Amino acid sequence: MSAIRFMDATQNDVEAIVDCISAAYAKARETIDDLPDVTAGIAQEIADHHVLLARIGERLVGVVIFARKNTAMKVINLAVSPKTQGQGIAAQLLAKVEDVAKDCDCSHMELRTHRLMLDTRAIYSHLGWVQTEVDANSVAMRKDL
Repeated sequence: MSAIRFMDATQNDVEAIVDCISAAYAKARETIDDLPDVTAGIAQEIADHHVLLARIGERLVGVVIFARKNTAMKVINLAVSPKTQGQGIAAQLLAKVEDVAKDCDCSHMELRTHRLMLDTRAIYSHLGWVQTEVDANSVAMRKDL
């Protein structure tokens, strides 16, 4: 695998980010009826939050959207292109977020995912995240720093 480059997103990346997120969630959309649209408002996400991209060559292979909320770093969305899933890109993106969180003196990171996204939840658990709450179809997870 070629080297992964990480960079902050710009408004010029909106279409590529939407495509990456759509592809990453396509399989889940086939079986989860109430999965929210996580591609809407990407331009605003770039304006309001930190959006970090993972590229191999010129191809966008992953994206993470995150923001500080009090003493926590909140992961708003994480997506990896299906063609590159299983290669550690999600872990590397989350490690970058963790570095930022530590630099900001955050005490922990948090996120929410769909209860039925079992593979996603397993990845987070493998990376040290713990489930803190289940509310209908939403699962809250946390990683202390």
